[in-house]
Amino acid sequence: MSDVRRPRRTRTRTVMAIAAGILVGFGVLAAIGAALRLRGHRDLLDAVKTAHDTPRPVYVVRPQPASDAGLTLAATTQAIQDAIIYARTSGYVSRRYVDIGDRVTAGQRLARIESPEIEQQLQQARADLQQSEKNLELQKATLDLANVTMGRFKAADAEGAVAVEAVDQSVSAYRSARAAVAAAEANVTSNTANVQRLLELTSFQQVVAPFSGTVIQRNVDVGALITAGSPTDNTAVAPTSVTGAASGLFEVAQIDRLRVFVNVPQVYAANVRPGLPASVEVRGHLEEPLNASVTRTAGGLDPGTRTLLTQVDIPNRSHELLPGMFVYVTFNVAPSGTRWRIPATALVFDAQGTRVAIVGPGDALTFRKVVPGRDFGDVIDIQAGLRGDETIVAQPTVALQEGQVVNPLTARPKS
Repeated sequence: MSDVRRPRRTRTRTVMAIAAGILVGFGVLAAIGAALRLRGHRDLLDAVKTAHDTPRPVYVVRPQPASDAGLTLAATTQAIQDAIIYARTSGYVSRRYVDIGDRVTAGQRLARIESPEIEQQLQQARADLQQSEKNLELQKATLDLANVTMGRFKAADAEGAVAVEAVDQSVSAYRSARAAVAAAEANVTSNTANVQRLLELTSFQQVVAPFSGTVIQRNVDVGALITAGSPTDNTAVAPTSVTGAASGLFEVAQIDRLRVFVNVPQVYAANVRPGLPASVEVRGHLEEPLNASVTRTAGGLDPGTRTLLTQVDIPNRSHELLPGMFVYVTFNVAPSGTRWRIPATALVFDAQGTRVAIVGPGDALTFRKVVPGRDFGDVIDIQAGLRGDETIVAQPTVALQEGQVVNPLTARPKS
């Protein structure tokens, strides 16, 4: 029995020794872990203190005086002269001499309209004029006779050879004949004017170009019935047509020079005046921008858009540009008044307004409100709030606070 109990006691002691060793190992590990955590916490506190005591590096810039800058706006080209030609007389189109794309000169025939009714009216008016002229001759002859008769009666009355009533009748006949001559002259004038009017209408049978240019729209064919002053259905719609609705017989445009109308924003309007140089670019079409200039401005802002309507003329002798093209117009706009230019990233927009972070004495930060002006994308003009000698944080973050001491760096890191 004693031999049996001894191995059991030996195993029990061994298990207890192992358990005690494990517990001691866990205790040592726990102590080591606690020591490491305490050391890490102390290191973290030291790092926080070091970071708090070490000024934060920031990249700074100086405001630059504002200089001329390019202002680019979109626009659409238009012919310098553009006329839609309507018929001035009614009839049928008997001949058409031009089509779209043809170049014409001033006074060149575009089409002919046959108006037989107008020609018949002209013949009748000429006959009426001739009749009124003959009637005038008759009334003048009657007036001459009345004048001679009145003279004879007055001579006889001086000798007492005729009655007074006869003399009065001769005077009245003379006055009536003179009035009839005046009426006949007025009738001749009226008939002459009517003949002249019909001659003008017959001259309108020839539809001519008002100036030299290119036919960019043609809306009639031979045989079409034309009513004076009325629009016709479009046969070939030109690029300048906006709606494609009924229009005139032809549209002629002069494209040796083009013009564009640009709506210049209010902030630039004070600097845009006649004679200001500009360049026009058709992206993907012309290799080099075309030189142009401002011809005129509206002289007032559109209250709806707060923009200034500006006309720019473009020389186009080579006809490389066409009416209706989408182009970009660039103005070399000078600054208006005192302006300072800073990077657009230097502005801070928050509930307190538009501000910049300035590194002041002792490298402490102060935030100052500014009034932004023209925005050029990467840079922006400041109208008020800066003197020009400040040191500005180029790209402030939300972590920067008022009064915080920083380490200003003048060079940006290379990307």
